[in-house]
Amino acid sequence: MAVLTLQQIFGASATQDGTTLTIHKADLAIVGAATPFIPATTNTADSVLAAIIAFAETNASDTTAQTDPTQTVGISDGYKSIVTVSSVDYLLLPKTINFYSTFSGNFNPNNY
Repeated sequence: MAVLTLQQIFGASATQDGTTLTIHKADLAIVGAATPFIPATTNTADSVLAAIIAFAETNASDTTAQTDPTQTVGISDGYKSIVTVSSVDYLLLPKTINFYSTFSGNFNPNNY
């Protein structure tokens, strides 16, 4: 496997130019998902981010990234837990995004 494409992370219609990244929300609805993302004019930033991460995880599993040196990003599920915020219990559903690079010091998005 090679470095993941824009379409593998952001959907089939994703495009970019020098200053703009275009993502079609309809591309983020994962076919067969138990609770698919539903594109709407009222989607929150949080729901769009969650949809991007869920879609990207279908192509960028951390298991693959750990065995394929050309894949530099891997996403995996963490352990579910219950947390209390301001006296309200929430189910915490962590996603870990790992960036693999040679030892270059600090995190630099240009390395991936």
